[in-house]
Formats: sequence, C-alpha cells, structure tokens
Amino acid sequence: MQKLIGTFLFIFLSAQAGASSMIEVDGGRIEYEIKAGGDTVVLFDAGALSGMAGWDSIWSDLPEGITAVRFSRLGEGNSDPCTGQRNISDYVNEVDQLLTKLNIDRPVVYVSHSLGGVTARNFAAKHKHDVAALLMIDPANPRDVDIVKELNPSGGQDEIDAIKKNDYEMGEGKWCFLDVIWDKSEAVGFSEIGDIPVTLIAGVKVAEQPSNAFETARGRELWGQYQSEWVNQFPQGEAILTENSGHFVQVDEPELVLNELNKLLGKL
Repeated sequence: MQKLIGTFLFIFLSAQAGASSMIEVDGGRIEYEIKAGGDTVVLFDAGALSGMAGWDSIWSDLPEGITAVRFSRLGEGNSDPCTGQRNISDYVNEVDQLLTKLNIDRPVVYVSHSLGGVTARNFAAKHKHDVAALLMIDPANPRDVDIVKELNPSGGQDEIDAIKKNDYEMGEGKWCFLDVIWDKSEAVGFSEIGDIPVTLIAGVKVAEQPSNAFETARGRELWGQYQSEWVNQFPQGEAILTENSGHFVQVDEPELVLNELNKLLGKL
C-alpha cells in the first residue's frame, strides 16, 4: 500500500485538506490540492483546459481511507501560464516533481481523464514502480483519427487537417498541449508499463445530432473498440463502456467513476 512518509508530512497534508496551494516546478508554479484521509495516495490528472476543477464532480465523495491529490498543469486553472508547445516528457516530469516536492512516497494510484491519460500512460512507463494501478476515464487515444478516416474515406484526412489547423489557431500562445494531443504515434501499453491493474472507462454515448462521423453510432462503437483493445493488453485490464456518458464521464456518471475507483482500490 502507498504510504505518506513522516509525521510532519502527515500533519502538513491534514492542514492542507480542502485548500488549494501552489508549488514551484520547472517552468513556474502549479496549483494543487490535497485531501488527506489515509495511507493510499490517489493522484488525479484532469483533461486539457479543465485544471484540477475537472474533478469537482467527484471530489467531495471520494472513498474513505485515501489521500487524494489533484493539480492543474502549467497553463491551466490557477497555475502559471505555460510557454510554447510542451512535450510528453514535460508533463511526466511535472508530475514527478509534484510528487517529489510533496514528499509523497510511491507507488500511487493514478486516475486520469482525456489528456491526463496520455501523461498517466507515459508516467507509468517511465516510472515503472511508481504506479500501483491506473484508472483511465475516456483517455486520449491516438486512434481517434483512424475512426474519422474509416468512416469518411474520401474526405476524412481533410476533416482531420481542418480540425488540427483550427486547434492551433485557437490555442496560439496559450494551449501548450497541442503537440501532445496531435501526436498520433502508438500509445505505450503493457510491454512498457507492466502488469498492474488498469481500468478504462470509455464514454460511447451517441450524440442526438452528430456533428461529425466520430459522434455517430458507428463512430462511438469504434471508439469503444479501440479503447478496449488498448486496455485488454493488460492481464489485469478491464474495459467499461458506458452508453450514458460522453467524454466527461466523471460529470455524466460520477457514481460509475467512484464505483470503479473503489473496485480498483480493492485489488491492491
């Protein structure tokens, strides 16, 4: 089980519960919040632009017996602005520095959403013994572009190029995560991370009025398929496909996320 080290640290964490603080990492200060409650440390890494507020929907109902840590990456929430495009190593190092500077012993249970899932995968691969389990909530998957091209063979690539161009125009000077989001190389998996419990929840709800092929019934089916294929690499992997949620499963179905977190904790 994960342990917080030192009596002083435990007192510090208890004092910080329910209040956000700032800590210095490479590139500036990031905000974080610690909710102390037990020896098992659970780290929450939100999706792009959400900041640590991306976990508000479940934060007050977290399981007893854990110490929860959430944060806003540089450029998000109340953290300092970021500059230029960052790469996945920057995000992995940011998490590593956060845990180190808070004197949190490892391994931790790593809960992630969307872009946070990319960091979680790569952190677990680089720091093999620092992650006890992964709970991934509709994580970014590089095969999303494959869905568009499969469902729109003649115009899919043009559609992808237009979305990418729009993203970079909208995010110029402020969205430092775009190079990571648009890196469509194969995601690291079991061979890099190893045999740990991994639960992936994919939101496959079909939009009432799909605006593109990705949101259609077939698009959501393929999304669930590709997410399942990734997590099923792991001997202890489990895919949960929910037709009641879109991308923000923790908002649409907070009870589902909390139930799966409890189940994952029970495997440790």
